[in-house]
Amino acid sequence: MVLSWLYMAGTGRKPYESTDVAPFGAESRRLAPPECLGNLQKQAFLDLITSVPRSQFRRCDLPLLCRWCELTVLAEQAAFELEQAGAVVDGKISPWFSIHQGASRELRALSQRLQLGPRGRTPKAPKIKTGSVSYYERMDLEGEFDDSN
Repeated sequence: MVLSWLYMAGTGRKPYESTDVAPFGAESRRLAPPECLGNLQKQAFLDLITSVPRSQFRRCDLPLLCRWCELTVLAEQAAFELEQAGAVVDGKISPWFSIHQGASRELRALSQRLQLGPRGRTPKAPKIKTGSVSYYERMDLEGEFDDSN
C-alpha cells in the first residue's frame, strides 16, 4: 500500500482509499467487549470498535479501551447531572464539574494513546474507510448471537 502511495505522490493524484471489509465466513478480527464492563460501557465499547477500521486495535489495547469506555460513561453522567442541577449548587461549584473535568482530561490523554480523533490519523497514509458492521456481527460482539445450535 505504501509503495502505491509513493508512486501516486509523484503524479499529483490523491492517495487511494480502501474499504475495510472481512470476507464472508471469516472470523471477525474486532475485539469483543469484556464481561467486566457494564451495559453502558459495553455500548460505548461497541460504538468505538465499530467506528474504526478492524486493524485499529489489538488485544493488548483492551485495558485502555475499557478505561476509555468507563470514562466516556462517567463524563456523560457528569454532564447530565450538571445539566439537571446546574454548575453552581448552594453557592458552590457542583462536585460533578470536577468529575466531568477530570474524565474529559483523561479521555483526551487516552485518545492520543489509542490514536483516536484527528491527531491520530496521519494525512499521508492511505485512508481506510470503516466497513459497515452487520446487525449479526454486532449481535455476535454483544454475545447475543449463538449459531452453534
